[in-house]
Amino acid sequence: MSFRLGYNTSGFYRTQDFESVLRSIASLGFEGVEIAVDQAHYHPVHHGEERAASLGALCRELSLGVVLNTGGRYVLSDVTHEPGFVSTTKDARQAYLDFAIQTAAVAHHFPCEVLMTHSGYAPVGVEREQAFEWLVEGCKALAAAAAGHGLVVGFEFHPDMFIRTLSDYRRLASAVDHPAFKLTLDVGHVRCTDTRKISEVIRSVGPEIVNVHLEDIKGRVHKHLPIGQGDIDFVDVFDGLNAVGYTGLVGAEFNSKDLDCSELWLAENTKSVLDNALAKVGAI
Repeated sequence: MSFRLGYNTSGFYRTQDFESVLRSIASLGFEGVEIAVDQAHYHPVHHGEERAASLGALCRELSLGVVLNTGGRYVLSDVTHEPGFVSTTKDARQAYLDFAIQTAAVAHHFPCEVLMTHSGYAPVGVEREQAFEWLVEGCKALAAAAAGHGLVVGFEFHPDMFIRTLSDYRRLASAVDHPAFKLTLDVGHVRCTDTRKISEVIRSVGPEIVNVHLEDIKGRVHKHLPIGQGDIDFVDVFDGLNAVGYTGLVGAEFNSKDLDCSELWLAENTKSVLDNALAKVGAI
Protein backbone atom coordinates (compact mmCIF):
# COMPACT_ATOMS: atom_id res chain seq x y z
CA MET A 1 0.00 0.00 0.00
CA SER A 2 1.19 3.52 -0.65
CA PHE A 3 -0.01 5.07 2.60
CA ARG A 4 0.99 4.03 6.12
CA LEU A 5 -1.26 3.18 9.07
CA GLY A 6 -0.61 5.16 12.23
CA TYR A 7 -2.08 5.69 15.66
CA ASN A 8 -2.69 8.82 17.73
CA THR A 9 -1.13 8.87 21.19
CA SER A 10 -4.39 10.24 22.63
CA GLY A 11 -5.55 6.63 22.41
CA PHE A 12 -3.11 5.95 25.27
CA TYR A 13 -4.03 9.02 27.30
CA ARG A 14 -4.23 7.03 30.55
CA THR A 15 -0.74 5.54 30.13
CA GLN A 16 1.87 7.79 31.74
CA ASP A 17 5.05 6.21 30.32
CA PHE A 18 5.24 7.81 26.87
CA GLU A 19 8.14 5.68 25.66
CA SER A 20 6.06 2.57 26.37
CA VAL A 21 3.20 4.10 24.39
CA LEU A 22 5.43 4.55 21.34
CA ARG A 23 6.81 1.03 21.69
CA SER A 24 3.30 -0.43 21.97
CA ILE A 25 2.18 1.36 18.81
CA ALA A 26 5.19 0.08 16.88
CA SER A 27 4.88 -3.46 18.25
CA LEU A 28 1.34 -3.71 16.88
CA GLY A 29 2.62 -3.05 13.38
CA PHE A 30 1.68 0.59 12.96
CA GLU A 31 4.15 2.50 10.79
CA GLY A 32 3.42 5.95 12.15
CA VAL A 33 2.32 7.88 15.18
CA GLU A 34 0.46 11.14 15.55
CA ILE A 35 1.78 12.70 18.72
CA ALA A 36 -0.91 14.64 20.55
CA VAL A 37 1.21 17.53 21.78
CA ASP A 38 -0.37 18.24 25.14
CA GLN A 39 0.26 18.20 28.85
CA ALA A 40 -0.33 14.44 29.21
CA HIS A 41 2.74 13.12 27.37
CA TYR A 42 4.89 15.64 25.52
CA HIS A 43 4.72 19.43 25.37
CA PRO A 44 7.44 21.56 23.72
CA VAL A 45 6.96 24.43 26.17
CA HIS A 46 7.28 22.27 29.29
CA HIS A 47 9.68 19.54 28.16
CA GLY A 48 12.29 21.29 26.04
CA GLU A 49 14.67 20.30 23.26
CA GLU A 50 16.37 17.39 25.04
CA ARG A 51 13.06 15.59 25.50
CA ALA A 52 12.13 16.19 21.86
CA ALA A 53 15.47 14.80 20.70
CA SER A 54 15.06 11.69 22.86
CA LEU A 55 11.54 10.98 21.64
CA GLY A 56 12.50 11.66 18.04
CA ALA A 57 15.38 9.22 18.28
CA LEU A 58 13.04 6.56 19.64
CA CYS A 59 10.57 7.13 16.80
CA ARG A 60 13.40 6.65 14.31
CA GLU A 61 14.55 3.51 16.12
CA LEU A 62 11.00 2.15 15.89
CA SER A 63 10.63 3.26 12.24
CA LEU A 64 7.61 5.40 13.11
CA GLY A 65 6.73 8.32 10.87
CA VAL A 66 5.40 11.25 12.88
CA VAL A 67 2.70 13.90 12.69
CA LEU A 68 2.74 16.53 15.44
CA ASN A 69 -0.82 17.37 16.51
CA THR A 70 -1.25 20.81 18.09
CA GLY A 71 -5.03 20.45 18.28
CA GLY A 72 -5.30 18.59 21.59
CA ARG A 73 -7.92 19.47 24.17
CA TYR A 74 -5.68 20.86 26.88
CA VAL A 75 -2.53 22.14 25.23
CA LEU A 76 -2.36 25.46 27.11
CA SER A 77 -5.09 25.40 29.75
CA ASP A 78 -7.63 23.22 31.53
CA VAL A 79 -10.37 24.63 29.27
CA THR A 80 -11.06 22.46 26.23
CA HIS A 81 -9.39 23.84 23.07
CA GLU A 82 -8.70 27.20 24.66
CA PRO A 83 -6.84 29.31 23.71
CA GLY A 84 -6.98 28.90 19.94
CA PHE A 85 -6.86 30.73 16.64
CA VAL A 86 -10.22 32.45 17.19
CA SER A 87 -10.14 33.13 20.93
CA THR A 88 -11.75 36.43 21.86
CA THR A 89 -8.59 38.17 23.09
CA LYS A 90 -5.48 38.98 21.08
CA ASP A 91 -3.23 37.66 23.84
CA ALA A 92 -4.98 34.29 23.80
CA ARG A 93 -4.77 33.99 20.04
CA GLN A 94 -1.08 34.88 20.13
CA ALA A 95 -0.45 32.33 22.89
CA TYR A 96 -1.83 29.53 20.72
CA LEU A 97 0.07 30.70 17.65
CA ASP A 98 3.31 30.90 19.64
CA PHE A 99 2.73 27.37 20.93
CA ALA A 100 2.08 25.99 17.43
CA ILE A 101 5.15 27.74 16.03
CA GLN A 102 7.27 26.43 18.91
CA THR A 103 6.04 22.93 18.08
CA ALA A 104 7.08 23.44 14.46
CA ALA A 105 10.50 24.54 15.67
CA VAL A 106 11.17 21.22 17.43
CA ALA A 107 9.81 19.07 14.61
CA HIS A 108 13.30 18.56 13.16
CA HIS A 109 14.00 16.21 16.06
CA PHE A 110 11.30 13.86 14.71
CA PRO A 111 10.80 12.09 11.37
CA CYS A 112 7.98 14.59 10.82
CA GLU A 113 6.63 16.47 7.81
CA VAL A 114 3.15 17.53 8.97
CA LEU A 115 1.91 19.82 11.73
CA MET A 116 -1.78 19.26 12.43
CA THR A 117 -4.14 21.98 13.71
CA HIS A 118 -7.77 23.16 13.61
CA SER A 119 -9.73 26.35 14.20
CA GLY A 120 -10.98 25.79 17.72
CA TYR A 121 -14.53 26.60 18.79
CA ALA A 122 -16.47 29.54 17.38
CA PRO A 123 -16.03 32.48 19.77
CA VAL A 124 -19.14 33.65 21.61
CA GLY A 125 -20.25 37.21 20.86
CA VAL A 126 -17.90 37.70 17.91
CA GLU A 127 -19.07 38.33 14.34
CA ARG A 128 -18.18 35.39 12.11
CA GLU A 129 -16.28 37.53 9.59
CA GLN A 130 -14.16 39.02 12.36
CA ALA A 131 -13.28 35.57 13.66
CA PHE A 132 -12.52 34.47 10.11
CA GLU A 133 -10.06 37.35 9.72
CA TRP A 134 -8.32 36.33 12.93
CA LEU A 135 -8.11 32.75 11.73
CA VAL A 136 -6.69 33.68 8.33
CA GLU A 137 -4.06 35.87 9.98
CA GLY A 138 -3.01 33.10 12.36
CA CYS A 139 -2.96 30.39 9.71
CA LYS A 140 -0.86 32.52 7.38
CA ALA A 141 1.69 33.04 10.14
CA LEU A 142 1.73 29.34 11.05
CA ALA A 143 2.04 28.20 7.44
CA ALA A 144 5.00 30.53 6.89
CA ALA A 145 6.69 29.31 10.08
CA ALA A 146 6.02 25.65 9.24
CA ALA A 147 7.45 26.07 5.75
CA GLY A 148 10.57 27.56 7.28
CA HIS A 149 11.03 24.30 9.19
CA GLY A 150 10.34 22.07 6.19
CA LEU A 151 6.78 21.23 7.28
CA VAL A 152 3.28 21.57 5.91
CA VAL A 153 0.25 22.44 8.02
CA GLY A 154 -2.53 19.85 7.92
CA PHE A 155 -5.66 21.80 8.87
CA GLU A 156 -8.68 19.77 10.03
CA PHE A 157 -12.30 20.81 9.73
CA HIS A 158 -14.39 19.66 12.69
CA PRO A 159 -18.19 19.45 13.00
CA ASP A 160 -18.22 21.14 16.42
CA MET A 161 -15.79 23.94 15.60
CA PHE A 162 -15.61 27.26 13.76
CA ILE A 163 -14.37 25.61 10.56
CA ARG A 164 -16.77 22.69 10.51
CA THR A 165 -17.11 21.52 6.89
CA LEU A 166 -15.01 20.90 3.81
CA SER A 167 -16.54 24.00 2.22
CA ASP A 168 -15.43 26.04 5.23
CA TYR A 169 -11.91 24.66 4.86
CA ARG A 170 -11.80 25.48 1.16
CA ARG A 171 -12.77 29.08 1.81
CA LEU A 172 -10.07 29.29 4.47
CA ALA A 173 -7.41 27.68 2.28
CA SER A 174 -8.21 30.11 -0.51
CA ALA A 175 -7.82 33.06 1.86
CA VAL A 176 -4.59 31.76 3.42
CA ASP A 177 -3.18 31.04 -0.05
CA HIS A 178 0.06 29.40 1.06
CA PRO A 179 1.61 26.25 -0.43
CA ALA A 180 2.33 24.90 3.07
CA PHE A 181 -1.33 25.10 4.11
CA LYS A 182 -3.05 21.78 3.37
CA LEU A 183 -5.74 19.43 4.68
CA THR A 184 -5.99 16.89 7.48
CA LEU A 185 -9.00 14.83 6.39
CA ASP A 186 -10.85 13.20 9.27
CA VAL A 187 -13.15 10.59 7.75
CA GLY A 188 -15.51 10.73 10.73
CA HIS A 189 -15.89 14.46 10.25
CA VAL A 190 -16.69 13.82 6.60
CA ARG A 191 -19.35 11.32 7.67
CA CYS A 192 -20.91 13.89 10.03
CA THR A 193 -20.95 16.82 7.60
CA ASP A 194 -21.22 15.42 4.06
CA THR A 195 -23.77 13.08 2.47
CA ARG A 196 -21.43 11.81 -0.25
CA LYS A 197 -19.45 8.59 -0.08
CA ILE A 198 -16.17 9.22 1.73
CA SER A 199 -14.19 7.97 -1.27
CA GLU A 200 -15.94 10.58 -3.43
CA VAL A 201 -14.95 13.33 -1.03
CA ILE A 202 -11.37 12.03 -0.98
CA ARG A 203 -11.22 12.11 -4.77
CA SER A 204 -12.47 15.71 -4.77
CA VAL A 205 -9.62 16.94 -2.53
CA GLY A 206 -6.87 14.39 -3.15
CA PRO A 207 -3.92 16.73 -3.81
CA GLU A 208 -4.71 18.79 -0.70
CA ILE A 209 -4.61 15.86 1.76
CA VAL A 210 -1.42 15.59 3.82
CA ASN A 211 -2.80 13.74 6.85
CA VAL A 212 -5.76 11.45 7.52
CA HIS A 213 -7.64 10.65 10.73
CA LEU A 214 -9.75 7.51 11.18
CA GLU A 215 -12.41 6.63 13.71
CA ASP A 216 -15.83 5.03 13.42
CA ILE A 217 -19.08 7.00 13.54
CA LYS A 218 -22.63 5.75 14.14
CA GLY A 219 -25.13 7.56 11.97
CA ARG A 220 -23.91 11.13 11.72
CA VAL A 221 -23.33 11.74 15.43
CA HIS A 222 -19.87 13.12 16.16
CA LYS A 223 -18.59 10.61 18.67
CA HIS A 224 -15.36 8.73 17.98
CA LEU A 225 -16.09 5.00 18.26
CA PRO A 226 -13.73 2.02 18.01
CA ILE A 227 -13.17 0.89 14.44
CA GLY A 228 -15.89 -1.58 13.48
CA GLN A 229 -18.56 -0.25 15.86
CA GLY A 230 -20.03 2.36 13.54
CA ASP A 231 -21.17 2.83 9.95
CA ILE A 232 -18.01 3.90 8.11
CA ASP A 233 -16.98 1.69 5.20
CA PHE A 234 -13.19 1.57 5.52
CA VAL A 235 -12.79 -0.39 2.28
CA ASP A 236 -14.38 2.62 0.57
CA VAL A 237 -12.04 4.96 2.46
CA PHE A 238 -8.94 3.01 1.43
CA ASP A 239 -10.17 2.75 -2.17
CA GLY A 240 -10.41 6.53 -2.23
CA LEU A 241 -6.95 7.04 -0.76
CA ASN A 242 -5.43 4.58 -3.23
CA ALA A 243 -7.23 6.29 -6.11
CA VAL A 244 -5.61 9.66 -5.36
CA GLY A 245 -2.18 8.17 -4.69
CA TYR A 246 -2.04 9.29 -1.08
CA THR A 247 1.27 8.35 0.55
CA GLY A 248 1.11 9.92 4.02
CA LEU A 249 -0.01 8.69 7.41
CA VAL A 250 -3.52 7.39 8.03
CA GLY A 251 -3.87 7.63 11.78
CA ALA A 252 -6.59 6.18 13.98
CA GLU A 253 -7.66 8.85 16.46
CA PHE A 254 -9.41 8.27 19.77
CA ASN A 255 -9.26 9.82 23.20
CA SER A 256 -9.17 6.89 25.60
CA LYS A 257 -10.78 9.10 28.28
CA ASP A 258 -14.00 8.91 26.24
CA LEU A 259 -14.14 5.13 25.83
CA ASP A 260 -14.81 2.41 28.37
CA CYS A 261 -12.30 -0.13 27.12
CA SER A 262 -8.69 -1.18 27.48
CA GLU A 263 -6.27 1.11 25.66
CA LEU A 264 -4.30 -1.86 24.39
CA TRP A 265 -7.47 -3.60 23.17
CA LEU A 266 -8.49 -0.40 21.36
CA ALA A 267 -5.18 -0.28 19.49
CA GLU A 268 -5.14 -4.03 18.76
CA ASN A 269 -8.73 -4.00 17.52
CA THR A 270 -8.01 -0.98 15.33
CA LYS A 271 -5.06 -2.66 13.63
CA SER A 272 -6.95 -5.92 13.12
CA VAL A 273 -10.08 -4.37 11.59
CA LEU A 274 -8.10 -1.98 9.39
CA ASP A 275 -5.83 -4.78 8.16
CA ASN A 276 -8.95 -6.76 7.18
CA ALA A 277 -10.27 -3.76 5.24
CA LEU A 278 -6.91 -3.29 3.51
CA ALA A 279 -6.88 -6.94 2.49
CA LYS A 280 -10.22 -6.47 0.77
CA VAL A 281 -8.83 -3.70 -1.43
CA GLY A 282 -5.70 -5.71 -2.20
CA ALA A 283 -3.47 -3.26 -0.36
CA ILE A 284 -1.61 -5.82 1.76
